[in-house]
Amino acid sequence: ASFVSSAVKALGGGRFEAFGKMTIKGKTLESRAPFTLKQEKGVLILDGTFPLKRLAYDIGSGVWSDTSVADEVLVKFHFVLK
Repeated sequence: ASFVSSAVKALGGGRFEAFGKMTIKGKTLESRAPFTLKQEKGVLILDGTFPLKRLAYDIGSGVWSDTSVADEVLVKFHFVLK
């Protein structure tokens, strides 16, 4: 999976939203990822979450394509930038 941001919007209070394209299994869709940004002890820390509809990216096949396994999953990310 890859996410390529085309823009970042400041929301205030250390909150931001990245806009761009998410590619998974060769399928690319517009996406947005809200995140917080803070600085601690000389490093930047980004934390965020966003929902992803797995069937939109053809994730799962056979019995896994059934929505008894949730279509929408929550993706969480944590980056420490030195």
